[in-house]
Amino acid sequence: MVSPKRNKIFYFILFMLPALILYGMFFIIPFFQGIRYSFTDWNGVVPEIPFNIDKTDFDNQIIKKLDNPKEQVYLKKYYRLSDAAETYNLTNWVQEKGGSRQLSAAERSKIKRILGSVGIASIKFIGMKNYQQMFQNDQRFVPRLEKRYLFNEFADLPQTIMAGDFHKNIVNHIRNSKDKSLILTAYQKQAGTSSFHLTPKMNEAQSEKLKTLLSQYWYTTIFIPGVIGFTLFFTLFNVIFSNLLALFLALVLDTQMKTKNILRSIFFFPNVLSLIIVAFIWSFVFRLVMPLITGITVWLGSPELAPYALLMVTVWQGCGWLMIIYLAGLQTIPTDIVEGSQIDGANWWQRLRHITMPLLIPSFTICTFFSLSNSLKTFDVIMALTQGGPGYVTTPIVLDIYYNAFRDNQFGYATAKAVFLCMVIMVVTGIQLYFMKKREVEL
Repeated sequence: MVSPKRNKIFYFILFMLPALILYGMFFIIPFFQGIRYSFTDWNGVVPEIPFNIDKTDFDNQIIKKLDNPKEQVYLKKYYRLSDAAETYNLTNWVQEKGGSRQLSAAERSKIKRILGSVGIASIKFIGMKNYQQMFQNDQRFVPRLEKRYLFNEFADLPQTIMAGDFHKNIVNHIRNSKDKSLILTAYQKQAGTSSFHLTPKMNEAQSEKLKTLLSQYWYTTIFIPGVIGFTLFFTLFNVIFSNLLALFLALVLDTQMKTKNILRSIFFFPNVLSLIIVAFIWSFVFRLVMPLITGITVWLGSPELAPYALLMVTVWQGCGWLMIIYLAGLQTIPTDIVEGSQIDGANWWQRLRHITMPLLIPSFTICTFFSLSNSLKTFDVIMALTQGGPGYVTTPIVLDIYYNAFRDNQFGYATAKAVFLCMVIMVVTGIQLYFMKKREVEL
């Protein structure tokens, strides 16, 4: 039976229209406002319209420059002269016949537009400068190569230098033949050793010259991943390990084990906990338990181990939710297909490869989408465990945005990073959904 057109319109208005209105209010409008702020230099503290304006400036710089008398009257309605007659103050309450009401957003917007027409604005539009700064001037943000100098000219000359370090980090950096000759003369390799030794026959002038050359040429080039590098590292390995562990648990628990329901609850329980509580639990583990097990005393304070420690926490906390999705996918696989393959002689690995995995691709699509988007947006567990340190080796993009906005008072710059992250998430997850949807098998 075909529904009348009138009924379709009614149901659209009843169900879809409110959803579209809420979607526009809480996503579309804030998204475009964020794009607008990303082109400004707003610090997040200065109000968009000034609360107080000097009387002389108000009369000469604003009122006299406004050609429209209605706009002059409109401004004087909201800016009231102070008791001392020195400043005009913006009122937050408008007196009307029925009483008083608070200044509306539309009225603030109109005041902002009128003041902007005469050049009075707290926020300046700076175009693409925030985006240029993000990729050109922000050394914390983008991956880069950095020189790490290994000798200070005020230190004593080293008596021995390992052969590999001598050639790789000193000699190979020298282009001047005289400088290279002096260093090769000062340090000689002794027979039967793998190091270069300082020649004792050197006067004070030669020693000072050698110190200058070593401080200039003795360095190594290291890769600094930056905020983007850590975010990519964290996202990649969190997606891989979370899904692998969740799939393994789902396969184990999709059996006739008597304790499977209890085990499912145990593995899902970390997902119920707040990430702040999870962070406090693992902070205790890394400080008191892990040193006893591994012998390594510093985990969260180590630049080398902190990223892997955070990865361990997020995989432990997030795999339970993914496990439930994989279990649901496993239980939708028809039993007659599995039983038929067993009759045909297929072993466990063949059933997993040719039946279970192809039919689980819809679950893979959902789990990859959730783990990918959540990894790119990770904030609270890292904030609670390391605050992005040591240094900024565990700072993801979201935490970097938080610091720019609320610690450095660079609201416009932080918004530009937020817009960039939003676009990255939309593009990456869109590509992931497109390619994985194409591989889904329909029964």
